[in-house]
Amino acid sequence: MKLFKTSPVAIYRLALLFLLSLGTYCLTSCEKIQPDKDAHDERNNYIYTINRLFSFSDFGISACKGRSQGMDIFDNSLLFQAGLYKNTIYVLNLNTQEFLGSINFSVPHGESSHMNNINCGEKFNRTDIYPLLYVSQTSDSHSCFVIRLSNDISSYDLIQTIKYNGSKHHTDSNYDWFIDLRNQFVYTYGKHDGILEDREIVKFRLPSIETSEVVFTDHDVIDSFILKDMSIYQGSRIINGLLYAPVGYGNYSYPGYLKIIDLDKKSVIKDISITCGEPESIGQYKDGAIICGGGDNPGYFFIQFKSKV
Repeated sequence: MKLFKTSPVAIYRLALLFLLSLGTYCLTSCEKIQPDKDAHDERNNYIYTINRLFSFSDFGISACKGRSQGMDIFDNSLLFQAGLYKNTIYVLNLNTQEFLGSINFSVPHGESSHMNNINCGEKFNRTDIYPLLYVSQTSDSHSCFVIRLSNDISSYDLIQTIKYNGSKHHTDSNYDWFIDLRNQFVYTYGKHDGILEDREIVKFRLPSIETSEVVFTDHDVIDSFILKDMSIYQGSRIINGLLYAPVGYGNYSYPGYLKIIDLDKKSVIKDISITCGEPESIGQYKDGAIICGGGDNPGYFFIQFKSKV
């Protein structure tokens, strides 16, 4: 059998092409981001970069690996991460890459909790270091717990519990809560009548934190609408007036997407394919956003939109 002969120059070129094709993620500080190659989303023709910033172990929270849940970022520096282990809330400093502390949250009345979403609110007091945390309980009563952390993260106060007790929305289905601080609204976001990929968003007035127990009924609903093709919903956040909603498990059956939703138009205006494991949650950071990736590829990923072509 005659062997195929290849010149040394051709072998060198093939080897160089192979090395260049190997993508490497950047595990470094936020101040030293080395972006991946520009990605092109075919659905909307958006060009964006997405690069890995940290793994959980960089902060010494390996217990959260693969079990991460809701997350949000406050003031471009403080990251609040929920984990399933003992309903733990971790506090991280993005600027110093420092783990500041953690606390276990005990759900009232012995109910279970799956802290699928966290949104940062305003500070309860001027002397507080941390903002109020709106934590979604995606199980049992589907409450939103408003939590005030102590400055040393050794304790917390449950400031408010928000519930929906109507009959017209989210019937027999799970849902999260997210807030619009600028316009003082709070929303539920979740399944609609058990339909697999239909998601319902219901709008309420954000209650004053002076009321410790708030129970919404159908009479309190300001507006509601249904979104199609939303797959598995994850933690969501309003950024610059738009709802950023990761969906999917990041696998073949339920690939990961970032849905950007105009709440006034009641429609998805951007639908971005993302690869970061299971896209558990999202928070605004600088001129982009950080997505918490779980599952088989845990860590924090920075996504930045560059232009539309």
